[in-house]
Amino acid sequence: MDQILDFFRRLTDTSDWPARWFCGRWSDFHGWLYIVSDLTIWLAYMAIPLILIRFIILKKGIPLPSVFLLFGTFIMLCGATHLLDALMFWWPAYRLAALVKLLTGVVSVATVIALVRYFNEAIGLRTSREFERELLFRQQAVQELSRSNQELQQFAYVASHDLQSPLKTIVNYLTLFESKYGEQLDTDARRMIDTSTAAADRMRTLINDLLDFSRVGSVVEYKPVDLNELVAEILNEHQEDIRLSDATIELGPLPTLMAHRTDLKQVFQNLITNGLKYRRTDVAVRLSIQAVDEGSAHRFVIADNGIGIEPQHYDRIFQIFQRLHGRSTYPGTGIGLATCKKVIDIYGGKIWLDSMPGAGTTFYLTIPKKIKTVQHYAQTDSLHSVSR
Repeated sequence: MDQILDFFRRLTDTSDWPARWFCGRWSDFHGWLYIVSDLTIWLAYMAIPLILIRFIILKKGIPLPSVFLLFGTFIMLCGATHLLDALMFWWPAYRLAALVKLLTGVVSVATVIALVRYFNEAIGLRTSREFERELLFRQQAVQELSRSNQELQQFAYVASHDLQSPLKTIVNYLTLFESKYGEQLDTDARRMIDTSTAAADRMRTLINDLLDFSRVGSVVEYKPVDLNELVAEILNEHQEDIRLSDATIELGPLPTLMAHRTDLKQVFQNLITNGLKYRRTDVAVRLSIQAVDEGSAHRFVIADNGIGIEPQHYDRIFQIFQRLHGRSTYPGTGIGLATCKKVIDIYGGKIWLDSMPGAGTTFYLTIPKKIKTVQHYAQTDSLHSVSR
């Protein structure tokens, strides 16, 4: 123990040894060859950990970072031993050199243990070639999905128009029948005509809502959309509903997004009209629309003081055709919130709610500032070639 304490007390003491130039008979060539060689190795050893550190900093999410750090420390200490060997030609710090070599040995053992510990995980890491092959397969799958979606949208468009034609014929003939024979019809006959006309109108509305639902996310050419102007347009289009519900609307400053205007309009229009529609009797509507910048995304908060929603229905209301109330109480097709969720999901955001029955509902949605949908990936023109 005394020797150890004495060692550390005299760690930088060089009085016990002469400088290496005076140990033995060094020629100038031999001495400087030794010095230059050690300094060259030291410089190389110092460059390697610096490159590793820069790599770890720039490459976020790198696997096995602890192994990289241990290996970098080991290389740096190896370099330090060569630097000290060169300096000993003038400064015989043998104690310090011994301590650095001990640290190098400890770190080298720790590096070996880490490599053994993470060996199986390292074997499981994919190579760049494997990543390129997987990327190729993924792009092919995305392109196939995009093609299927286009076919589905085409089918929905054709089907909706084919369904619209007989509905229009039914309504026209009912209107013509009523105008021609109206005086001869009794109350029951008129009621049946009105019921049939109303059902045809509901069917037309449902078809149009389904068509809008199928078109969500089909446009990938995004343009700047000022949400202040968009929401003002929606409010202007529903002035009558706002007047009838005696609504007060609090509108905070809203951002501009690079997106498809129709998609965003469907989202905000559905949420605003829901706030106006699902109101409590004899209670003036209060509606608030706010936005919060969260760095990489915007979070929107749309709150009302309406009838509220029971917690067990939170997930159900985002499913297509799911309604919590009868049509006679609150009209609608049950597609509005499903459309909102589809848009937000395609844009890579989230939508959720918090509600208190009899007090109101608050919808939250996040939309990334940089939106990239499946169609954007499908339109990628080239990939790195995969070697075979």
